[in-house]
Formats: sequence, C-alpha cells, structure tokens
Amino acid sequence: MKNIYLALFISFFGITGAQVGTTCANPIVINTLPYTTTDDTANYADNYDPDPDNSPACSGSADGFGNDYHGGNDVIYSYTATFTGTIKIEIPSGTGWTGLFVYNDCADIGVNYAACEGSVSDGDDLTVNNFAITTGHTYYILISSWPDPQTVPYTLNVTSLSLSVNDVELKKKQTGVYPNPAGKDLYFKSEKEIISATVYTMEGKKVEISKVSNNSISIDHLSIGSYIVEFTDKSGSISTKIFIKK
Repeated sequence: MKNIYLALFISFFGITGAQVGTTCANPIVINTLPYTTTDDTANYADNYDPDPDNSPACSGSADGFGNDYHGGNDVIYSYTATFTGTIKIEIPSGTGWTGLFVYNDCADIGVNYAACEGSVSDGDDLTVNNFAITTGHTYYILISSWPDPQTVPYTLNVTSLSLSVNDVELKKKQTGVYPNPAGKDLYFKSEKEIISATVYTMEGKKVEISKVSNNSISIDHLSIGSYIVEFTDKSGSISTKIFIKK
C-alpha cells in the first residue's frame, strides 16, 4: 500500500511540478512584444517525437524532414495575440540541425505546421517572417532539433511587424513635411531617414523630382499650387502628405 501511495505522490507531483515549457499544455507564456530570450533545449525534455515518415510540407532545410526536427529535446512558447496583424519569429545565428515550428493548436504538433524552418549549418538564421495573427488566438512556438544533437542552445526573438492604432496615430504626428507652404526646398520630418520621394499633382500625375538629400528635396522647379508627396524611410515605411508650393 505504501508503494502505491508513493507512486501516486511521485506521479502527481511529477506532473504538476513539470518545468514550464516542457509541454504544450504548460508553455512559456510570451506576454508582450517584442520578446527575446536565450536558452538551451538541454534545460527541457524530449516529449514530442511525431512520425518522421509523415512530415507535413515545411520550408527551408526542414522541407520533407520536419518531424525529424522534433527528435531532440523540445521547448514550447505560447503567444496570445493582442492585435490582428503580422509578427516575425526568428532564431538568429542558430546551431545546426535546429527546428523552429509554429502551431495554431497543441493537437497540430507534428501533424499540421502553421509555419516552420529548419537549419543544417551552424550560423543559419531561422526566420518565420510576416506570420499572420488574429486578436485573441493563441499560437505555439516549438523549438527542437534533429535527434543528433539531442539539445541545442538558441536565442528566440518575436517582434511585431504591425503598428497598433495608437502607434499609427503617433507615427502620423511624428511624420510630416515643412515648411508648408514651401518655396525652394521641402523637408521631411521623420523618425528615420527618408530615402526616396515622389511628387504628384492633385490629379495623381507623377512629377519629376530631385533625389532626397539630407531629408529634403528641391521643389524650386514646381509651379505654384498644391501637390501630394509620397516618401519612404529606410525601414520601408511609406507616408503621404499634401503640401503647397508658393
């Protein structure tokens, strides 16, 4: 009888005391973005070994071998989206034979990847870019490896590629053109350097314009009137403003 109670005690506390991140039912929760962490799958366990002969289609080096990349120790993170948009999930300069998987549900592990990447060589970046998320849905990020090596060190970065409504409004306030009306030169107000600009008439006809220099363009040759300027910063963000040439 004592042995039965001991077995039940070990079983109960072994389950309830399992380290966070070792199972999809008890993942490491990512509360806010951007998120970054450095860890090693040696700190977790090998709980997921789906059939390697039935691997769903994957991308990168994992294509056709995705389930083999579950052969090592596994660590699982969860993120419940606080907005609808896109995120970037990456393991920069990873160790070889590492797998990065994203799942929509715990039941999908090894059966249906929402996204995945695998590496062969040390130093390969594993990147899931522009991954679409929906407010309120929970996504699971699983990091594992080929059976050899059984464990791998890693850095995980998760960043938002979409601006919230408040961020968009703030960006609008921080971005603009001056002076307005302008005479010879039009200057751009922006958090980041402006690399290109195109001027249009109010009817939408493109006007030839000088290249951007020191966050400004020459408009000396334009006729008096109202125009639209579309400008792009070095991050690729595009803004549009109306200005008056005097």
